[in-house]
Amino acid sequence: MLAELVFSMTAMTTTDQTVQVAKGSKLDVNNFAGDVNVKVWDRDSVRVEVTHSDREAIDIKQDEQILRIRGRSLRGGPPRSLDYTITVPGWMAINVNGTYADVTLEGVGGDVAIETTRGDIKVRGGSGFISLKSVQGDISLEKAKGRVEVRAVNEGMHLVDINGDLSAETTNGSIILDRIDSGNVDLYTVNGNISYDGPIKDRGVYRLTTHNGMIAMPVAERVNATLTLRTYNGSIRSSFQLTPPSGDDAQKRNKRMTVTLGNGSAHVELESFGGAISLRRPGEPRPETEQRRRPRERVKVDMPDIDQIVEDALAGAFEYAPHPVPVPVPLPMPMPMPVPRPR
Repeated sequence: MLAELVFSMTAMTTTDQTVQVAKGSKLDVNNFAGDVNVKVWDRDSVRVEVTHSDREAIDIKQDEQILRIRGRSLRGGPPRSLDYTITVPGWMAINVNGTYADVTLEGVGGDVAIETTRGDIKVRGGSGFISLKSVQGDISLEKAKGRVEVRAVNEGMHLVDINGDLSAETTNGSIILDRIDSGNVDLYTVNGNISYDGPIKDRGVYRLTTHNGMIAMPVAERVNATLTLRTYNGSIRSSFQLTPPSGDDAQKRNKRMTVTLGNGSAHVELESFGGAISLRRPGEPRPETEQRRRPRERVKVDMPDIDQIVEDALAGAFEYAPHPVPVPVPLPMPMPMPVPRPR
């Protein structure tokens, strides 16, 4: 009864508002907790959809060329969780801040800046300057071009189809990159692996560093690069023949070496303190990311029929017995004789 009374006192309402924006405008969203889902359409307007109680209000204000969206409590106290669905023009720049917010952007085409404390970030698209930061959450970025900066602390990141300068850093997590087209790459992690997939461009700079993890990178057969490889508690592996210059104590027992390929115009520096460095040709399997487990084959086991086993055992016992086995008959116990009592 009390729960019904409280529910009746807290009515739910929906905010659905569309605002016209001029080209060059920027979207700024601040959400303490909840989901922020941003989609794209072909109109020069922004549609904001959110369901909330009558204790909260959604402020949508347009200041110069910035459209600000905030949630506000009407009775004071801490902010509550709100789930936004926002539809924007494809050219619009987007800025999202939150504490317990999961942010998803699909098909955006402008600048992107997202920062959250405890939440996942998933972005598809983006052009210009792209900055993604999360303390406790996975980061995923696809089909972006421009200048990309990604920062995380306690999770890893996955970057796919990136075109432009790239900088990524995390503390406890791996950095996985697929189909990267960049001439300036700087990757750093403390506890995690770095797996890079992309060409090495002439006069490019590639720095991949990890403290506790392995580094894997493809090297084309005809490439102009100077490879500087360093590892201290691991080894250097390669699917092709490396011909480092001789001497220097056999290149520090295969842990540190410098190799020049072609004219050596690109600079590639791979350093791992507690893991191995693995080089491969483009198109070869990536063991660090393609560990495919064979499906377990189910073995069909026929459960025995207990009744049939007992029946067969009894039949076998009577078949091999030379004479019928007599069944013992219990004999009556004798009554004790009375003992005379002394006078």
